[in-house]
Amino acid sequence: MGLTGEDRKITFGLLIIRVGLTAVLLIHCLPPLFAGAAAWQRIGTPLGFINIGLPPTFLGLVVLLLEALGGISLVFGYFFRIACIILTVLFGLYFFNYFRVGYHTLMLWSMGLATVFLGLLYTGPGRYSIAVKLEKK
Repeated sequence: MGLTGEDRKITFGLLIIRVGLTAVLLIHCLPPLFAGAAAWQRIGTPLGFINIGLPPTFLGLVVLLLEALGGISLVFGYFFRIACIILTVLFGLYFFNYFRVGYHTLMLWSMGLATVFLGLLYTGPGRYSIAVKLEKK
């Protein structure tokens, strides 16, 4: 069954959102991910307020890996909803960190991204994803 004109617009809009968010996530996380332990500690130290007993270097590495894998999952469509949940929680943690510090601009940006990932959790990846194409075959 083919897509109507309105369905094509919706699925193409979801594709644009997914590709754009993936680009932003990868631009944000890949340089520190490849920079090494000093960059990982710089990312993990502000999130130390969650106090789960992990060293800041390891926490930064985990956060950067979750962002990278979440971005890749967004664009390909595999584990899409799990990635949206993880990214919602991650940007929620960023929100609370910036709220605690008093940095209002990044606090609002993090809340906005968490809301977008929460919305994508409910809409799904759309029909233009590799996972949907491979499942049809």
